[in-house]
Parts: sequence; structure tokens; C-alpha cells
Amino acid sequence: MGVLTNYAAATFMGVRAAQRTLPLREDVLFGTQQPPPRKKIMPSTTGRLHIYNMALGFIGTRIIASPNENTPETIQCELFWDNARRAALRDYPYPFAQTRVILGQLANFPEEYENEWQYAYSWPNKALKVHRIHSQGKERRLHKEPYAVRVIDNITTILCNIENAYAEITQDITEVSLWDDSFVSSMARKLACLIAVPLLKNNQAKVQELEQLYAMQLQNIRSQSASEEEENQLEIPDTWVLARGGWHG
Repeated sequence: MGVLTNYAAATFMGVRAAQRTLPLREDVLFGTQQPPPRKKIMPSTTGRLHIYNMALGFIGTRIIASPNENTPETIQCELFWDNARRAALRDYPYPFAQTRVILGQLANFPEEYENEWQYAYSWPNKALKVHRIHSQGKERRLHKEPYAVRVIDNITTILCNIENAYAEITQDITEVSLWDDSFVSSMARKLACLIAVPLLKNNQAKVQELEQLYAMQLQNIRSQSASEEEENQLEIPDTWVLARGGWHG
């Protein structure tokens, strides 16, 4: 009991000491304290600078210390950044940029296409590429529906024969911190291809070398993806075999 009493007393004295050294706040005292404001997620400047310098390294020019430098290298990187990102995302379906969306049907079907298609949908927001159109519940890998993309009255329109259609798309992911390593490498190579012409003053041999480097990167990604898909298929038991209790030799 003596030990417990001494412990309680020490705890009480510690609290009293804290109260003397820390000012009492009414919001804490009366339970009106608000949670701290959530920090706004900003693009990763360090990641972007790293990709700039990767691209410049592929070209063989000087690297930069800040994305705010007023140098030809920085100006060209800034100028072609968005174009390079969108182009690289279109070139391959990187998993981090894939999503499924419900398409919004247009109120007025374009009369000039009535004999070819049944439904017209607006292009999804932030979509860079549509990979397939399907209806809910359809097997997307085995069942690929035909569709067409047209610009009608200045509106990018998807025409198809599916009611309440879904789309598998590549979306534009601008946040560098969300990119995976394979896309970072691809992005640096694509950026190098675009900025090489103005920086190297039409050194066509170097431009072709960079384009080949980018093509090799895409080929490596496709090969790795195909290998991973084969491994996944081997790990999934055949449902026909499972229904019969396995193989019997």
C-alpha cells in the first residue's frame, strides 16, 4: 500500500507541475479543440527534379540543382513535362494509372451515326486512353466490344452498342509520388526524347539512340508483365479440375 500511495502522489505532483509550466487552453479544457488542418498533398518536387536529371543524364548534358533554375535544360524540361507524361502513360497500361469508370450517356444521339451505333457517351474525365468498353458483369478479358471514338460538335464521343457502358481507361496521374519505378524510368526516357532536339541542336543520331532506349524500356516492361501473368495463371487452379476433385493419373 505504501508503494502505491507514493506512486499516486508522484503522479499527482507531476500533473500539478505540468499545469504550472504549460498554459491552460480553454479549447482543451472545455473540449472544444479542433483537429489540426489536413495538409494539402503537393507534387513531389524532389521526385520531379530527379526525373529531370535522369533525362538530362540520358542526353549527356549538365544536370540541374533546382526546377526553378533559369537554364535551357530546366526550361525544356518544364516545357515538355506534361507532353512527356501523357505520351508515356498512353504507351503502356501501367497498373497505377488504370481504373474503371461508368460512361456518361449523351442526351442527344448524333444522327449521322444512327445506322452504325446505338449509344453515344462522353469521353471520361482525365482519361488518356480507353482500352475496352463493356457492360456490367461481362468478362472483360475475353469479351471485347467494338467501339469508335469521334469528335462530334467539339465533344470527344465514344460510340458503341452497349447500354449503361463501363470503360477500362488509363487516367492522367500527375502526382509523381504515385508513380511506380517502371514508369519513372519510362518517363525519364520519354522526356529525354522530347528535349533532346532543342538541347542538342538537331543531333539526329542522339535522338534516334534515345528513342531506341525508350522502346527497349517498353519492351522490357511488356516482357516482365507477360511473365508475371503466366506465373499468376499457373498459380490459379483450373475450376474444371477442382470440380472433379483434382487430376487422376
